[in-house]
Amino acid sequence: MLVVPFACAEFHDKSGNVIHRIHAHELRNITEVPDAIVQDPLYALMVEEGSLKAPESKLDLKALENDPDAVIAKAEKRAKTAKTAKAAKAEKTEKTEKTEKSVMEPAKPERTTATGEAKAGAGQNDTK
Repeated sequence: MLVVPFACAEFHDKSGNVIHRIHAHELRNITEVPDAIVQDPLYALMVEEGSLKAPESKLDLKALENDPDAVIAKAEKRAKTAKTAKAAKAEKTEKTEKTEKSVMEPAKPERTTATGEAKAGAGQNDTK
């Protein structure tokens, strides 16, 4: 099987034996790997994340063989877009949680003096 790796990895079979290692000199190059690496859960994670580009059809394989740089650039762009989308989603979730928290907190009553006037710095400890 031909793949283009973007990260070093070590793939194992179900009994824990090493099937294949991807080394630094193989990064961003078309690399021949054993078909058995698909049984390692790391393979699926790397493909999903974009750290490993594996052609899914004969057409993809031909495109990878004919112009690997274009395929690599496309995969990198998708990976970068996915990371940006995840960051934006996390930021939106954080803002929503802050807004919900501020809406749900009750207002604190102001402290008043004996004459009924609101005291400056209400709610703070007064030390003199």
